[in-house]
Amino acid sequence: MRRLFFIICILFPLFSWGQVLQDPITKNLIVDGLNDLYSYKFKESSEAFLQVKNRYPNNPAAYLLFAMQWEQQYFPLKDHPVQSKNYLAYLEKCYQLAQNTFDKNNNDLESAFFCSASLGFLAAFEADNQNFMSAVAYAKKAYSFIKIGLKNTDKQPEFLYSSGIYNFYRISYPDLHPVIKPFMFFFQDGDKKTGLNNLEMATKKTMFVKNESLFYLGYIYNKYEGTPAKALPFNQLLIQKFPNNHWYILQRAEMLSLSGYFEEAEKYIQQLENIKSPYFLGAAWVFKGLSEEHKKNNLTNAENFYLKSLEFPFEERFTKDIRGLAYLGLARIARKKGNSYKVKQYQRLAKEIVEYKNSLEELK
Repeated sequence: MRRLFFIICILFPLFSWGQVLQDPITKNLIVDGLNDLYSYKFKESSEAFLQVKNRYPNNPAAYLLFAMQWEQQYFPLKDHPVQSKNYLAYLEKCYQLAQNTFDKNNNDLESAFFCSASLGFLAAFEADNQNFMSAVAYAKKAYSFIKIGLKNTDKQPEFLYSSGIYNFYRISYPDLHPVIKPFMFFFQDGDKKTGLNNLEMATKKTMFVKNESLFYLGYIYNKYEGTPAKALPFNQLLIQKFPNNHWYILQRAEMLSLSGYFEEAEKYIQQLENIKSPYFLGAAWVFKGLSEEHKKNNLTNAENFYLKSLEFPFEERFTKDIRGLAYLGLARIARKKGNSYKVKQYQRLAKEIVEYKNSLEELK
């Protein structure tokens, strides 16, 4: 259930700015604020978003922007209860303003964008915190808006992102989790090839969700297609523009490691260690273990690194599968040492969490 509602989250972090973009000053404020946000210049982005709010107090844009900032600035939100309350308040306000407009005009694409974005984030937050009844309520509301986007990519290119994510995940996610297939008849069909094409077009045609499109193209190629090397060019564009972004650094270190470029990965692994977040530290130890195991053939060091990584927590969205890589590494080492008990132990632990295509194939 948590994973299902996480998918709802990434279906909807998409928005259009309608009349706001007719104001060149506000448009520049939003562009500059987003660049500052992804660069982790949170003071500057807050100032830009506050100006947007002051110029358009009844527009949902600023409230969604603040929520986006909170998600990165206080990652993961579950560890920051005060900021979590602020995050929810921003999303609720965004939805309230957008819904009021949508009720007056069901053809208003801007309000549909904001409704879907706020509801998607709310559903994912509640699911991550085990509040499934609340998550279900938000998710049911959100789906009606994704259908609007699927029909309007020609009118609003920003819809290419949500449409691409929906088309791909509508097929790949039930394949990965057969238990939810009986429930999928509620949702219209998708197409993986169309989804990838939508996302590729979104990296070229969108203004405000270009970074999300680049990030999730890399995410999809790595996790669901099992081709991390194919994901590297998309991440390269992100890391060049936002070299201090923690999510992009993590993605870079992982994709380089899984592609066998261990020397190139060392720089980004060091950056993860410098962040000093337990979630990123745990991931860094896994990547070090992969290097020791596959590049240096030092199984003792690799085992120590994998075991060290288990001392740190993992985060549901971006580091849970990396924990699975550690369990698989320990299982491989145990097999080489002839310890069948530990092989089964680590295999069982890996089976509980791995979802990467390559990891699942290795697990079998």
